[in-house]
Amino acid sequence: MGGADGISEMTRQWVRVIESRVGYDAHSVEVWSLDDHTRPPAIDTASIFKAARGGRVRFASFGVTDGALSAADTVVVVMHLQLLPVALPLVWRGARLVTVLMGIEAWTPLNHLQKAAIRRAWKVIAISTHTAVRFRIANPWIGEGPIAVCHPGVRAMPRVTVAPFEGRYALIVGRMDARERYKGHDTLIELWPAVRRTIADAQLIVVGDGDDAARLRQKAADTCEAITFLGRVDEPTLAALYRDATCFVMPSSDEGFGLVYLEAMRASTPCIAVHGAAEEIITDGHDGLIVNAGDHDALLAAIVHLFANKQARMRMGAAAARLVNSQFDAVALRRRMCAALELGPV
Repeated sequence: MGGADGISEMTRQWVRVIESRVGYDAHSVEVWSLDDHTRPPAIDTASIFKAARGGRVRFASFGVTDGALSAADTVVVVMHLQLLPVALPLVWRGARLVTVLMGIEAWTPLNHLQKAAIRRAWKVIAISTHTAVRFRIANPWIGEGPIAVCHPGVRAMPRVTVAPFEGRYALIVGRMDARERYKGHDTLIELWPAVRRTIADAQLIVVGDGDDAARLRQKAADTCEAITFLGRVDEPTLAALYRDATCFVMPSSDEGFGLVYLEAMRASTPCIAVHGAAEEIITDGHDGLIVNAGDHDALLAAIVHLFANKQARMRMGAAAARLVNSQFDAVALRRRMCAALELGPV
């Protein structure tokens, strides 16, 4: 839960909303984490925080430590499908289970224990319609069982204290993991010389890290000198990068939602994405541009268009900020989550 990835942030959003609605007392909310070693700074109000420090047996024990006591007054929200079996002892004792579908693990067939938990779930909630559809395709046994959709949100734009970045650049922010090459880093690196042939001063700035970063850095060094890797950056620097970018581009073919699009749009920066979950955030031609996955010519044209057409860029950026402030801010997020969990009106 202390991670910089989208799943960690979406989990933190759920914790904040639940705590704000359930009420704060010594036993109202517990947060169980597999990989955190201590309570992360981002979770500073949870009543009880149990950290398994990466120990799977220790994490599994959290579900049985209350023995045979009834859990009928308990709601268990599971934010990762691989952790579902840990909830079964609580479900057997009467707890209501809420399963949240997010991440590409929701697009693969579930194992027997995961199926057993899902079948006993009070609610199944997906972070996007796209994710719900992909889950049904991978798990046809679920049939017409209801899956609610609850889009994540984004916090208010942080105060930017970093000086403006010089030059014109497109920005991509994302984890560079060998298992997540679908995010589009390779495509952008390969395409950038063609971008430069039309927009001579166009830079590409890459933010993030991961086990594939070294390969991508070397590929960029061999391809084009106008690509800069910054690694992980702090929040003020990231906010400034979003603010000053000509456009945000992440041609991810397998994105479950895409919080980074919201972060860019919050800063009045138009986004370029591909068909899929991004279409639940971005309206093509209005507040950003959508292209077909794998269509490099269309992606090149979209990038060049936003670099070359300041009027279109400003119009889309303004529309993007309005959308985020009206549909994806903290108030809208709280309303959606409370409705999904039947916590009453906000």
